[in-house]
Amino acid sequence: MNSKIHYKIGILSATLLLYVAGAEAAPKFSYSYLDEAVKEFESKNSTSSVVLMEIDSGKVEYIYRPEIAVSKKLPPGSLVKTFSALTLLKFKDRLGFSPEKKVVCKGRFYPNESITPTKSDLNTLHLPQDENGKEYLRCSLAKGHGEMDLRSALVQSCNVYFLTNASSDPELFYSKLYEDWSLGKSTRSRLDSYREPSDTNFISISPLRKVAASIGEGGILLSPLKISQLYSSIWKEGPRLSPYWGAGQEPVRSEENPYAGKDLRWIASVLSEVPKSGTLKDLNIPEKGSLEILGGKTGTGTKFMHKYETHGWTVLSFRKDRKSYVLTVFVDNGSGGNQAKSLASILLDKIDPKNKDSAIKSGK
Repeated sequence: MNSKIHYKIGILSATLLLYVAGAEAAPKFSYSYLDEAVKEFESKNSTSSVVLMEIDSGKVEYIYRPEIAVSKKLPPGSLVKTFSALTLLKFKDRLGFSPEKKVVCKGRFYPNESITPTKSDLNTLHLPQDENGKEYLRCSLAKGHGEMDLRSALVQSCNVYFLTNASSDPELFYSKLYEDWSLGKSTRSRLDSYREPSDTNFISISPLRKVAASIGEGGILLSPLKISQLYSSIWKEGPRLSPYWGAGQEPVRSEENPYAGKDLRWIASVLSEVPKSGTLKDLNIPEKGSLEILGGKTGTGTKFMHKYETHGWTVLSFRKDRKSYVLTVFVDNGSGGNQAKSLASILLDKIDPKNKDSAIKSGK
C-alpha cells in the first residue's frame, strides 16, 4: 500500500475518532427525546441541526448534530436583518437613517453605479437580469412589499428595504455590522470536545457584497451556535455569554453588548410580531399551556458559491416554566419559511406536549 493511501486512511481514521469522541462528550440532555422527532423530519427532508439555549445563562439545554451547530459556519440569510436593523438604529445619524422613513419595494433592488457588480459578485450572488439586461437582487416577494418602514420591513423580511438603506454608505454600514456583531469571531464556547471555526476577517470584499451583507448574503457565514448567542443577547438585553453544557459550570461573559437597551427592547417588540403577522404567522402555537412564544425570525440563506441552493433557518424565543430560551433550527436544503419553520413547530409541540390538541395561537 503506497504512502498516499496510508495518509488518506490515517486522516479518515482520525476524523472518525474525533467524531466519536465528540459524540461521547455531549451530555445526556433532558430534551434528548427530541432526537427522534428531528431524525424523522430528516428522513423526509434533509440534514438538520438544532440548538436550544437558556437565555439568562448561555447553557445549552439541547443540541442536535453539534458537529454542524458548533463546528460549521453557514450563510444565515434574513436572520442578519435583525442585526442590520440595530446597526442602522445605532448609527442612524452617520448613515442618514430614519426608522420611520419608508422605502418603496417593487420586488427588485438595482445596484447604483458605486456598487456595480464585479465578476466575483456575478459568480457569488444570484443576480438575475431584467428585460433590459440590468442585474438586480430579488426581494422575498417577487412583486414587492410596497411601502416599508423599519418595523414592517423586519416583520415581513423585505430585502429591498435593507439593501436600500445599507447602500447609502456600504463601507460604514458593513464595518459597523461586522465589528459590533463580531461576525468573524467564535462564541468562545465551552462545549468540549467540539471546536469552533477559527476567527476570520472578510473586510476586503466588494461594495455590493457589503450591501448584500445587510440581508445575510455576500459571504457572511455563522454557526447555529453563534446565531443562538447573538439572538440571546438581544432578548436578554445583556452581554453575550459563552455557551456551555457542563454540569457545575457558571455563566461567563464572552463580550459586552454594544447596543442600547431602548433599541434592543424596540427590536424585541418587533420580533414579537413575526409569529403574529410576519413570516412565522403560520407557526402552530398552542393557546394555553406552559410555553409562551416571545418572538422569532426566519432566514433563507444562499449557499456560498452555490447561488441556486439555499439553507433554511428559524430562530425563536420562548418562555417555559419561568425560564426563557432561544431555539435555533437549521435545515441544509430548504427555506426558513417552510422546512425550518415546520421543524421548529414540531419541536415546540414535543417540548410542550400537553398542548398537542390546542388551537393555533393567535395572540401572544
